[in-house]
Amino acid sequence: MPRFAAIEGLRGWLAWGVVLSHIAQVLGMGLHGGHEVWLDYAGETGVMTFIAISGFVIAGLVVDRNEPWPRYITRRAFRIFPAFWVAYAAAFFALPLAIAALGYTSPGLLADPAYNYDEVLRGWHAAVAERPVEQIGLHIVLMQGVVPDSLWPYSSTAVLGPAWSLTLEWQFYLIAPAFVWLVARDSSSMAITLVVAALAVAFHMGLFGHYDLPSFLPGTGYIFLIGIASRLNFERLKSAPVGPEIVPIALVIGILFPGIMFLAIWLCVLAYLTRRDAWAARPAGRRLSAVMDVMFASRLAQWFGARSYAVYLVHFPIIMALSLPILRDLPGGTGLQFLAFLGAVIPLTLLASELMYRLVERPFIALGARLARGASKPVVPAG
Repeated sequence: MPRFAAIEGLRGWLAWGVVLSHIAQVLGMGLHGGHEVWLDYAGETGVMTFIAISGFVIAGLVVDRNEPWPRYITRRAFRIFPAFWVAYAAAFFALPLAIAALGYTSPGLLADPAYNYDEVLRGWHAAVAERPVEQIGLHIVLMQGVVPDSLWPYSSTAVLGPAWSLTLEWQFYLIAPAFVWLVARDSSSMAITLVVAALAVAFHMGLFGHYDLPSFLPGTGYIFLIGIASRLNFERLKSAPVGPEIVPIALVIGILFPGIMFLAIWLCVLAYLTRRDAWAARPAGRRLSAVMDVMFASRLAQWFGARSYAVYLVHFPIIMALSLPILRDLPGGTGLQFLAFLGAVIPLTLLASELMYRLVERPFIALGARLARGASKPVVPAG
């Protein structure tokens, strides 16, 4: 099994959790508690765990490759931008269909103060209509998340909602080499940790302005830091006296406190990565490792993980486009409509993500690698 194969498999699970949460959002499921609320938690948990993964993976790239910043950022840009631009364009054309579908949404749901999906869609439309050049310009360079919603409402999520986390990723990518270097140094690790904590407190106190979501790096820098610290201390964690019982304990804590479920999941996967071989000495550990092997490191899990970025991007335009026929043609009641969304969104997302992966992601990643190699070559004077 490749060293960090489970990370790739985990991405697949997280991406589909986000898909389910967005279907639930459209239908207003779980607004007032009940078991359906876990569909909402699946989306939030997925995004927060993605952020920790990003810190882990980028820290590994920075430490292992030690490549010049132009080469590193070129590779990152060609990894994230082309697929985003395609999905953003698709969402731009799907938005009018989603707004039209509001006319077929249950009046009781629209009147529910807890249901704000209709306000979000109209807010996106207004954001682009009022500042088309600024909004499109910000999204082209993935800097929409820097602008507070108190200054330009709905800027961080306009048109392609999930992209709020992509602008966050890009902000992190820009400073990651220096950030990782500071965290890795004994002389500066404590200072940078305190700075990250202070920025998080300032963000949540509203000192940078109001943000509907933590799309500005200070708001979630501590989660990137968790991933970075996990990667930098990976070898040390292999000798930590952690048994397989950490997995059920962490999951129970996550269930009791859903706000930190992402941390529970990350702890489980990190423990599995570092202690899997040691767990083999106990029957319970072998059984748990076998289950987690299938969940995260199997060929199927790796297939879904490789396409997780595409799934994360393409599913939302598909949901928006399907909202009109499903809500218009099916009788009210979230159960039937939820099944209809599942029956249509899952296969279409699988197809669209496969096309995105093969026709956009892989070719542009390869192009980025070639350009990065060129960016790092010294210029040889002619003659």
